[in-house]
Amino acid sequence: MSRLAGRPWHVSVGALAAGLALAQLEAPLSLAAAAIMLACLACARAPVLAVIAAAMLIAGSAAGAARLDALDHASTRVGDGRSVSVRAHVLTRARPSAFGASAEARIASGALVGTHVLLRFDGRGGSALPGRAAIGDDLSLAGRLRRPATNPDASFDFAAHLRRRGIAAELLVERVRLSGARRGGIAGALDSLRRRAETAVAAGLPEAEAALVLGMVLGEDEEIDTSTRDDWRDAGLSHLLAVSGQNVMLLMALALPMLVAAGLGPRGRGLALLCLVALYVPLAGAGPSLQRAGVMGAAGIAAMTLSRPSSRWYALLLAAAVTLAMNPRACGEPGWQLSFVAVAGILMAGRPLAAWLRRMAEELSPQRHAALPHALRDGLCEGVAITVAATLATAPLLAYHFGSVPLAGLAANLLALPAVAPAMWLGMVKAALGVASPVVPAAEELAELLGPLTRVPIAYLDALAERCATLPGGSLRLPLHSPASVLAAYAAITALLYAPRLISIRPPRRARSGALELAASWRRSPRSLRAAVSALVTALLMLAAAAVLAPPAPPDALTVRFLDIGQGDATLIQDGAGAAALFDGGPPEARVYRHLHAAGVRRLDLMVATHQSRDHQGGLAEVVERIPTSLLLENSDGTKDRDFRRLLAGADAHGIRRLRAQAGQHLRVGRLDIEVLSPAPLPPGTPRPQDPNPRGVAAIVSVGDFDLWLSADAESDAILPLALRPVEAMKVSHHGSADQGLPEVLERLRPRLAAIEVGAGNSYGHPTPETLAALRAAVPHVYRTDRDGTVTLTVRDGHMAITTER
Repeated sequence: MSRLAGRPWHVSVGALAAGLALAQLEAPLSLAAAAIMLACLACARAPVLAVIAAAMLIAGSAAGAARLDALDHASTRVGDGRSVSVRAHVLTRARPSAFGASAEARIASGALVGTHVLLRFDGRGGSALPGRAAIGDDLSLAGRLRRPATNPDASFDFAAHLRRRGIAAELLVERVRLSGARRGGIAGALDSLRRRAETAVAAGLPEAEAALVLGMVLGEDEEIDTSTRDDWRDAGLSHLLAVSGQNVMLLMALALPMLVAAGLGPRGRGLALLCLVALYVPLAGAGPSLQRAGVMGAAGIAAMTLSRPSSRWYALLLAAAVTLAMNPRACGEPGWQLSFVAVAGILMAGRPLAAWLRRMAEELSPQRHAALPHALRDGLCEGVAITVAATLATAPLLAYHFGSVPLAGLAANLLALPAVAPAMWLGMVKAALGVASPVVPAAEELAELLGPLTRVPIAYLDALAERCATLPGGSLRLPLHSPASVLAAYAAITALLYAPRLISIRPPRRARSGALELAASWRRSPRSLRAAVSALVTALLMLAAAAVLAPPAPPDALTVRFLDIGQGDATLIQDGAGAAALFDGGPPEARVYRHLHAAGVRRLDLMVATHQSRDHQGGLAEVVERIPTSLLLENSDGTKDRDFRRLLAGADAHGIRRLRAQAGQHLRVGRLDIEVLSPAPLPPGTPRPQDPNPRGVAAIVSVGDFDLWLSADAESDAILPLALRPVEAMKVSHHGSADQGLPEVLERLRPRLAAIEVGAGNSYGHPTPETLAALRAAVPHVYRTDRDGTVTLTVRDGHMAITTER
């Protein structure tokens, strides 16, 4: 307490930040907090400071309340259910989902001018956001307003989330068109710079990698698909996909070795990094999240470069006050909390850990005359220390908000260190070239040429995230359900960090002597021996990492995986001898190829596109691009669908043999025998049916005495005329839709296991209660991917074993 009394600026700014955060509470609670602070500081014999701090807390609470009133004023003008026709400026890129898309916008006409809204597009009729729409574009909209309301039965308070972002209402869009105009002023100038930067960043990169670089460099993560996002989150790398304080901190830390190697001192490094942040934040859009990133990044730079710990903590407190002054509700956002706690963790543990690592490195390998190795060593120690400190500091909050802690996160972040800096810097160079393209000759061409080079670190990071996310035991389920449990977790971490200092634990004298003698002996040993031992240890560590991160081997027994890819179908069959067949690939956003990699698939012997439907064939085009495939059994059935034609063109471009699916075919794939029962050929001159579902590929896949029934979206009216026979397992048709003839189908198939491939919370009501009742009455084991995750069926020595993800 006496140390606080000697730091009046820290106490005052901290009290201001606390008051801003408390503005969301009732006024008596803020006054109670002020009274407590006054009493504590008075006990510390600092009565004047106590009065100032209490006044700052009350002033912060009042200012925060005024700011909240200003933010909430727009919502009072919104009539729930009111139909409007307005113009609006796009503020974010559209975020797609299985059932539409959403984007933030600010209304630019009428009585609601200036109101921040969330546009909702269902993709039907004229309600789809035009593909050319970019941030700052002017839209003419017609739709219905909906004021956010809290759903007490929901696990996530979406209304509170919108309020924290300053969004006053949702606008359910019925009609939309681009007006051709754009917003003006400073915001319009930044929009123009951003558009050029986006184009340059994406130049020369495939769509998936371009989305990752845009997220890492410009904070635009809307185009990153859900599967990729989940992998990066489960691997502990999600902070890299959006510009945040922690992200900027990591970028600055990784830039340090180059600045140290250039001979800059601490102050020079700090100034250079501050200039970089000042250039970077406006280029990335200067939105609310990026403003926080800039302030947090500046605080982090101060933490790394200023010599006095008090100055570093003051910078962090000032960052908190500035961000809360802009939006007092920001402290409720997981991103703000993680950014703030990460920086605090670095202040508390990062620098001491970096100093300890440097001492250890100097003890093991003194370099008195080599400046570059010394600089690289110090930079590496700094990067490792910051990564460890930030990972440890954010673990309780991750458990609180997401219910789990990525145990693989520390290893993933350490392994990512060599690639993050090149990916960030190459992306920023490309963005700078885009901004400068009007005045720099050949800037666009150079950005295009940098694309393949940028893809190397991005592809490495993506593969690392994919592998670490699926490591056995890579994630620990640790739901912390209350703020009290989070505080308890941080108290435990603090005790572990400071307990040795408090109780002055010292190793026995003999142990200390032995350690000193061992270190001295190591330093006296020949340099060649030290180099050889260091190389051997490094090689062993690399081999161990390669063994852990290597893709899994394919199974050694017949394995069927009913893949959890959302609302869609994807079934993988591996014969246990190296052959693999994939029936359908789900929607494109499911990124089914990742599931194949996780299952040890290095090559597909057969890919089946059962019929034209986005949730069945949509993900196969990317599989064609990424996984070698021998044969495509396709059921285009005369479709003109653009995505299906793209799949066929991609197969032709990669030299994949194509075969039209037809009843009566028998295919042999490794140990798999595949009998195709439908579709029957269409008679000449017969027009293509409007509904492709009844003519989807239906087949029986057999290995020995095991038979598997697959029927895509074909239901009983199309299935019952076929030559059915008893099977051991089946995939339920059409995601468990209502089908009156299903009991008769089950009576003829008599399966012991049935799996429903269906997406959680889908708008179709799949699976229906009638279908579930029929399955329970006839099938001993019924699974569904929306609740069980991927369902894996293994057949060994005639016995079936079933495992689920959840």
